[in-house]
Amino acid sequence: MACSGAKAPPAATAPATVVEVSQLQPHTVPIYGEFVGETEAAATVEVHAQVTGYLQSIAFKEGSTVHKGQLLFVIDPRPYEDTLAEAKATLAVDEATVNNTEAIVRRYTPLAAKHAISQQELDSEIATAKENQASVALAKAQVAAAQLNVDYTRVRASMDGDIGTSLVKVGDLIQSGSTLMDTIYSITPMYVTFAISENAYLDYVDRGKRHPHQHPPIQLILGNGTCYDAAGTLDMVAPSVNTSTGTLQIRASFPNPEGTLKPGLFVRVRFVTQDAQNALLVPQSAVQQLQGTQSVYVVGADNTVRQATITTGPMVGNDEIVQSGLAAGALLIVQGMQKVQPGAKVNTREVSEQVPVSGQPGATGSSPATDQSAAGCTKAQ
Repeated sequence: MACSGAKAPPAATAPATVVEVSQLQPHTVPIYGEFVGETEAAATVEVHAQVTGYLQSIAFKEGSTVHKGQLLFVIDPRPYEDTLAEAKATLAVDEATVNNTEAIVRRYTPLAAKHAISQQELDSEIATAKENQASVALAKAQVAAAQLNVDYTRVRASMDGDIGTSLVKVGDLIQSGSTLMDTIYSITPMYVTFAISENAYLDYVDRGKRHPHQHPPIQLILGNGTCYDAAGTLDMVAPSVNTSTGTLQIRASFPNPEGTLKPGLFVRVRFVTQDAQNALLVPQSAVQQLQGTQSVYVVGADNTVRQATITTGPMVGNDEIVQSGLAAGALLIVQGMQKVQPGAKVNTREVSEQVPVSGQPGATGSSPATDQSAAGCTKAQ
């Protein structure tokens, strides 16, 4: 039988939960803007004929790449060949007449000197010879024009580019200068036109003033979410703001040697618009969302967990920029927050903070070439 005065043994104290923390430090990080754009060819040429006639043949494969000078269409040349033959015949007659009058002038010249004929007769023949020479010059011009029309019956590409479906069929009557036969689109470079807000544009200009020798590359995200493998450059800024939308039209230029980009694609354009100074970054996984309020767990000097309400700004890779609610040096719980509550005592294990690299697209410590997913797209396979 136990003694009534005996004391119960003390209850065992549960060990404090171990959480991983990261001490927040300010950094300068690039802020990326992303804009919807549309691709367009740098040059677009409509194919028209320069002579009227019936289409005799189509000499290219529709949807193919054509080269400058390549034969595209043939218009029936026979009417123009007949005109050329007539012009050449007229030229031959005029040249024969010139030869005859020049021979007469050569015979009359010594005779006039001996007064065997009058000077008036010689002058008359000289005038006739000059008239005939003018007729030859006119006939030569008519031959050249007729030859040009014959050449124009063979319609050729005026530049390298992709050509579409023929808009005319063999046998169609082609009207000079008015019948649209096809369109050629240049391949490289390819333009992307997009609109940005006034604020984004001013931020971009301000950053350029601070870094005059740095031109951050412009990244292109295709419709299937893949990143285009070549960076673009700023090509044109519209001279005025669209007052109805408050946006500014921008054009970027992208190399397109393989013809991957086609005119009319809807794409996303991404580039650095500004640098956030003294930014505090928290992993998105550490941020809790409840009824529109964002919060994180931090550990105080006495190892007590505290819930801090924060507001966040732009994303930088998998991190969010804290705009309010935290100060530099705070110990942010990055692993184990689901095992604690505010007011709980914890033991901490500090993990090294991943420092964002200025100029990289989002994810910390990675390059644009290797971390495509951080830019909102995936690497093309």
